[in-house]
Amino acid sequence: MKQYEVATLKKGLLILDALQEKDMTLREVIQTFSFNKSTAFRLLYTLEIMGYVKKIDNSYSLTNKMGGFLSTPFNSKANWLSVPPLYELSREVGETTYVGILYGTEVVTAQVVDGTHSMRAHSEVGDRAPVHLSALGKVILAFLDKTKLDGILKELTLVQNTKNTFVDLHLLKEHLKVIRKQGYAVDDEETEIGLRCIAAPVIFEGNMISAVAIAGPALRLNKKLDKALSKKLIQCSSRISKML
Repeated sequence: MKQYEVATLKKGLLILDALQEKDMTLREVIQTFSFNKSTAFRLLYTLEIMGYVKKIDNSYSLTNKMGGFLSTPFNSKANWLSVPPLYELSREVGETTYVGILYGTEVVTAQVVDGTHSMRAHSEVGDRAPVHLSALGKVILAFLDKTKLDGILKELTLVQNTKNTFVDLHLLKEHLKVIRKQGYAVDDEETEIGLRCIAAPVIFEGNMISAVAIAGPALRLNKKLDKALSKKLIQCSSRISKML
């Protein structure tokens, strides 16, 4: 609904959408969106210092931070709209929050909001990992249609990071059924000993488009919190879906 829109964020998203089609000068941005010169300059400057666009001569283009992974304006918009809900969730629970998307047999970090603790999970936009290692990846797999899932599992190499990593394909498939039924996934020190993560899918018009997650030290993010945090994640993913 219109009253919930964040005008400045929307303007920035419009620019990012346009830059996926072609590079643009300041004048072209002004003409395309009818922004005044000051507004267009401030938006482009902010996107530049945040590392999402770069300026060469008088032309602006997307950087790798936006990712070749985000191949459509829809994905770009979805990941940017996730920032306010992710930020609120991170501030509420004190832990690092993420958005992840599928890229081949890997999950790619598309957004990150750092937690408030000095000892916390760390990641950067563009980080990749085999899809079976993390809660983000597993929940994405669990909500794929069978044909796409089977195709990915045929190509996936089940590397083992820790003693808890799933390296048996049959067990992984059964685990994915449980994830789909309960609506969330847990990385129980499967990527790294001492680190736990909980993730939920972002569903839009019946399709899984990405996943959101909370990660932190296992001592703080213990099993007793899984259900409570999964509910918060599902609420966060629902907010993102509604914003779309």
